[in-house]
Amino acid sequence: MKAKIAPALLLAAVSTIPAAAQQAPLSDRVAKAMPAAYEAPNCGLKSNHFKVSSGATYLKTAIETDIPENRSRILESGEKVLLEAITQNDQGKNPAAWYHLGRIYLHQGDLYGADSALTRAEQMAPACAKEIANHRRNGWVALIRAGSEFEEQKRPDSALALYHQATVIYRKSPVAFYQVAALMNDRGQPDSAAEYFGRAVTAAQGVTDTTEIKVRDRSAFNQGVLLLNAKKYDGAVKAFEQYLQWVPNDIEGKRGLASAYRGLGQADKAQPLEQQIVAAGGAAPAGGGAASPADDLMSIGVNLYNDKKYAEAAAAFDKAATAEPYNRDALSNLSNTYLALKDGAKLLPVAQRLAAIEPMNENAQKLVGEGYKQTNKVDDAVKTAEKVLALPVDVSITDFTTAAGSAEVTATATGRKAQTPTGKAIPAAPVTLVFEFLDAKGGVVASQEVPVPALEAGASHAIKAVGKGPGIAAWRYKKK
Repeated sequence: MKAKIAPALLLAAVSTIPAAAQQAPLSDRVAKAMPAAYEAPNCGLKSNHFKVSSGATYLKTAIETDIPENRSRILESGEKVLLEAITQNDQGKNPAAWYHLGRIYLHQGDLYGADSALTRAEQMAPACAKEIANHRRNGWVALIRAGSEFEEQKRPDSALALYHQATVIYRKSPVAFYQVAALMNDRGQPDSAAEYFGRAVTAAQGVTDTTEIKVRDRSAFNQGVLLLNAKKYDGAVKAFEQYLQWVPNDIEGKRGLASAYRGLGQADKAQPLEQQIVAAGGAAPAGGGAASPADDLMSIGVNLYNDKKYAEAAAAFDKAATAEPYNRDALSNLSNTYLALKDGAKLLPVAQRLAAIEPMNENAQKLVGEGYKQTNKVDDAVKTAEKVLALPVDVSITDFTTAAGSAEVTATATGRKAQTPTGKAIPAAPVTLVFEFLDAKGGVVASQEVPVPALEAGASHAIKAVGKGPGIAAWRYKKK
């Protein structure tokens, strides 16, 4: 499963915070995001020491002053007196000392100091957890907004630095972790990206905001994709199982989990999921891409066929062939699955559709003959066998690729010992094949004649046909 990760998503609330000057240092961004009015602690916190009370007063005075130079000086005085209280006056176990020190650090823009001090305050005074989180979030929002603006300016390195800082000061939202992960993935660092998507999921525990819930879900999905692509199947299983607990009906998530189970050799767990995907008609990869629902169904069908779950495999291939009626691989796989089921009634019409696409392929003609045999159409089976005997070459398609406005088919023609029904050898002779390039509805977009020289038995010749035109989705050929 190769799927794109879901695109980044920022909280709508972030846009309500004024952006700091882009050239301002990090400390200014955070400091300017702090409330302009002093808010006394409202969680029952008591100073219990005159130096702690003094530190709180310095904080209040600094917030209320209109002179920037005075604010910096007053904050430094508050920091000094609180550190003295902690280190010299046995206030290291006083949560109020750490609380006010943490807030001073926020107003100074010192994220690491603020994180350390506020973490200690919350550990000692859990009743203040919500209030502390609000102070942290003020600085976090400023960093998220500034990082987002750097991304808009195509400055991902600067954005990444700010998102990293945001994960330091506030860890109860998945957004900053998601943004770090997305940028790391863009930089070709999938292992680090997977790690940060996992951190986003952890940070989202208990979130109720609908936007953050979406970020949480996308993080779990993206982590699963990256781990799956890295063949770290155990981790991918955990990520996709978690994702499907939150988004239980997501077909793409089921596809990822089934692939991870397959990677662990747990086919019994993969099969129910694959059958659900088949019932839903397949799923295109997240974020778009070249793959289609038919590709998804084909992959599942092959897995089920290899598990000898022929009926289930047939259901997958049938839906793929229904979605893309000229898909040669879907028709071939479906024909062979009906052959394994010995279901001639279903085999015959599918094999005939296959043979109409590639009439000079020996296996396709033999599948038609087997369909006639299993439906007791003896005369038609004999005529088909004679047709196979007389084939001058066996044409096997090796590749079909599409691009914007064009497509290419490559094949190999191999000479055969062609015979009449009586066993008389038929001399090798050149043939001309007309390749038609079709749109999704079967309309002919372009065609090309390709000459094939006379080939003795066992000799081979490479074939290439190119079609130009919009919307080419399939091909077929016929003998001119």
